[in-house]
Amino acid sequence: MMRTAAVFVAVAAIVLIGSAVWAEETQPTAETKAAAPAAAEPKNLNLDWREFSKTTPPPKQYIGGDLWTRDTLTGDWGGLRNDLASKGLTIDFGITQTLQGNLGGGKTYRWPYQGSEDLIINIDTGKMGLWPGGFLKIHAENRWGNAANPDTGALLPVNTDSLYPVPGADTTTLSEVTFAQFLSPQVGVIMGKMQPRENNVFAHDENSQFMNLAFVFNPAVATTVPQDFLAAGVVALPTDWLTITTLVLDSEGTANVSGFDPDTAFHRGTTVFNNWEFTVKPFGQVGHQRIGWTWSDKSRAQLDQNMRLLVREAILSKLGLGPRPVLQRSTNDWSVLYDFDQYVYTVKDHPDRGFGFFGRFGFTSGEVNPVQDFYSIGVGGKGLCSARPNDSFGVGYYYLCLSDQLPRIIQRRVHDEEGVELYYNIAVTPWLHVTPDIQVIDPVSKSVGITTVFGIRVQMSF
Repeated sequence: MMRTAAVFVAVAAIVLIGSAVWAEETQPTAETKAAAPAAAEPKNLNLDWREFSKTTPPPKQYIGGDLWTRDTLTGDWGGLRNDLASKGLTIDFGITQTLQGNLGGGKTYRWPYQGSEDLIINIDTGKMGLWPGGFLKIHAENRWGNAANPDTGALLPVNTDSLYPVPGADTTTLSEVTFAQFLSPQVGVIMGKMQPRENNVFAHDENSQFMNLAFVFNPAVATTVPQDFLAAGVVALPTDWLTITTLVLDSEGTANVSGFDPDTAFHRGTTVFNNWEFTVKPFGQVGHQRIGWTWSDKSRAQLDQNMRLLVREAILSKLGLGPRPVLQRSTNDWSVLYDFDQYVYTVKDHPDRGFGFFGRFGFTSGEVNPVQDFYSIGVGGKGLCSARPNDSFGVGYYYLCLSDQLPRIIQRRVHDEEGVELYYNIAVTPWLHVTPDIQVIDPVSKSVGITTVFGIRVQMSF
């Protein structure tokens, strides 16, 4: 039933998109740079340091004007904001608030409210006149309130924003302090405290796009990549259509712990992450293909164990009638990843407006990760109608296959999970977005029926 619903929603979305496209009386553009990062464009191998600044992204431009047309609530600060950006300093602040609850199914019918604040500071050392090729990112986060995640019976959270900076905790912290230094336009090194973020154009931002984790992050890496980590690595840009990222990261980490203590960092496991991103342009429309993998040597308990025997041994040990039970553990955890985004239509002279398809796939051994296979597919777009250039939308379907090595006592209580999500992001003003969101989920818990979750998200940029 869920898959039939997913197909129906996808077909309906395509029909609506087609109608909007024809009404717009525009044609696809043959040349677009919508999704290609500016830093990846120049590839002159003979470029010297004096020319390096020309290869970096152009300064961000803040739009001033009245309250209804500016892109941030506080505008361009009388020109100061753009002046700072031209000198290598940008400061962005946003607030996201969510009211979300079950319309049917689930465990309970409460409507919790949750909010978060994000302060992001970016520094370009080249534009500051210090040295070329240096980029510093500082990200501070604050979270408050409660989310509907535990009310649904689903394994994947229906509100991804509630997981940051620390799941279930009201806290303020520096979740990212990352420094990247390009040694040439083709090679850079990156280090610091980071969060795993994906680049899918249509499904990567929980504050403006999909809310369910299935469309923001690949759960196949949950046991190899922590939510916040200390890492170092290399970014290679050998051509204008290929970006290769390799990171070595601490397998343990949380946003509210700095992780810079040399006595604890990397002591309980190390993860290697590698990702290849290919920029493609079939029929002149920009898309991306990404292939990656992760591997971790962190010691984790294997799933395929006799839980009844372990419980019995634990009780006997507690009574002094036997040794403590010993868990079988593994230090060989891995995942294989693939995802794509592909524009199929863009509005003429507006390469950031259009629609396309996306998909995200993940595979693991299922030995220590309860997720064995995963995929999500869907349609996303922005600004199809000239009267609503800043509105965006998305519809997606996901399927999560549980590991066949889960203990039998657990297998009897759970099954594979699948769900559909549909959102429409309304740009009341460029700085104020209101997003109605609905999700229909067949949750992992067998004791919970199909759950319908509705939410309203309000995002403000200052």
